[in-house]
Amino acid sequence: MNHCKTLHKLKLYLNCFVLCLIVPLAMATARPAEATTIVNFSTAMGNFSLELFDDVAPGTVANFLNYVDSGRYDNVVIHRSILGFVIQGGLLSIDDQQNTVSRIITDPNIVNEFSISNTRGTIAMARVGGQVNSASSQWFINAGNNSSLDSVDGGFTVFGRVLDDGMDVVDAINALFTTTVFFTVAGNLADFPLLNFSGGNLTLANLIDASISRAEDLNSAPNVFDESTSLLNIQVDAGAAGLAAVSLFIVSSAPDTVIQVIPESVESLSASVEKMATFDDSSGRLLIPELVIAGAVAFRDVVFILSDVEQLQFTLESFQQ
Repeated sequence: MNHCKTLHKLKLYLNCFVLCLIVPLAMATARPAEATTIVNFSTAMGNFSLELFDDVAPGTVANFLNYVDSGRYDNVVIHRSILGFVIQGGLLSIDDQQNTVSRIITDPNIVNEFSISNTRGTIAMARVGGQVNSASSQWFINAGNNSSLDSVDGGFTVFGRVLDDGMDVVDAINALFTTTVFFTVAGNLADFPLLNFSGGNLTLANLIDASISRAEDLNSAPNVFDESTSLLNIQVDAGAAGLAAVSLFIVSSAPDTVIQVIPESVESLSASVEKMATFDDSSGRLLIPELVIAGAVAFRDVVFILSDVEQLQFTLESFQQ
């Protein structure tokens, strides 16, 4: 079932609860292709995630992940920022042990794979002007709608995009004070963003660096809403009753959101897993710590209350987004 049909079905099933689900599902519908890899950026200005377009730009994604997996994007420096245009990294990294800045060792240049416009929130490869197949380690995140880049030298290859509210972090970095900074390993770098700098000698603490890592594959998480079946599949610790994997379907959305256990879906589990749901028999409270939808954590601390013992139905009480 495609995302559009899934979204339509969810709208029919849910009322208040699904109004909050529509945003992440609509974003999934708008993707130019299925993204199979998520990477996390951790910075002093905050954290954000990107989805990579593996099917659209496979060579570019593989190249980017090679730098991630080899650790060369650990403490990668954001070395260029132009307000409303881009933030750029992949040239330098910080060596915490040596307390120095070094140039990232690059792999051979890659073939340009331009096909998606450089709209706000997308990530693309930087390259040498006039040389189409010259991208290596440097990338930039579009802080504005930069479709004008699409017609420059065959276009700049977009290979992913920032997820959810991650652009808040990108915008915060993009708004920092910038100047020209000299590094022995790179020469003069214009439009260099600095943090908490008011003049004098630069320190590593003034540089904006990011540690980039692959995100955990959440499609195998213990609590997932399956878009293809519209079922809520959870793994639950029911205390003395034991551990089990359970599927539930949505019964109604008005006046309350109600879900019901599918008895034949219940399977015993031999061991607990991290972030599995819990059921308290005395209070009838079902707590789902994290609910994954479309490969991302969409809700946290989702609470249902057992409202019909005979039918094994639960009514939504609260959740955090």
